[in-house]
Amino acid sequence: MKKKAESQATTYKSRKPKTHIETDRRYVMERLDQSLPLVTEDWNRVEQMLNLLTEFAPSGMVTELANAIASYADDQARRGYVLGQEDLVRELRRRVA
Repeated sequence: MKKKAESQATTYKSRKPKTHIETDRRYVMERLDQSLPLVTEDWNRVEQMLNLLTEFAPSGMVTELANAIASYADDQARRGYVLGQEDLVRELRRRVA
């Protein structure tokens, strides 16, 4: 699993951003990758459940489901990060004023 995380981080670093928004998005993804552990007890349980599910459902369907869940989770994490940054800026402005 650790090797996967390293290759994932390398993939993000090797991409060249095209716009300011893509640069910000890439930065957020890198920060989340650095801050959130990939191997946890919760994740191990999810992985076990997905393995059990593959016994009954076609593996393509399980893969599609896992990708949809991961995409949703990434989007939610990104939104949470951005909202946190906005709250931080608002609080700093309030303290300065």
